[in-house]
Amino acid sequence: MARVLIPFSDFASGQRAVRRLLQEPRDPRQSVELLAMVDPLTSGKVAVFVSPAQAEAQSRAAAQRWLERLAPQLEAAGIPHTSSIAVGPRRELLRRVGERRDIDRVLLGTRARDPLRRWRRQSVAHLMDRPLVSVS
Repeated sequence: MARVLIPFSDFASGQRAVRRLLQEPRDPRQSVELLAMVDPLTSGKVAVFVSPAQAEAQSRAAAQRWLERLAPQLEAAGIPHTSSIAVGPRRELLRRVGERRDIDRVLLGTRARDPLRRWRRQSVAHLMDRPLVSVS
């Protein structure tokens, strides 16, 4: 089975990656894993007035809304899929994903206007030992 991972850290990035996938020729063996990555804001990062537990709950809720909007697009195309939420620093989450052996290809949803896009893509490609396409 051709397993594609779509990791993303905001809805628009995930949507761009899903659209890209839907434009490709359909592989009947293909399945997709949507991975919404969130890193809750805590008082050490910015001036916020919520507890770490509240910040994580809010981040998870936002990620769940993203997944609920993206999954129907894959369902409409008849593409089997799973979805999950990962919490923590993006680089660490991507490092863990890179260690997985059940993923054949990665479609990385990136921000549309990111001046560090090339550097980030190289950094992520270094963590992955499989084909990587960044979609911005």
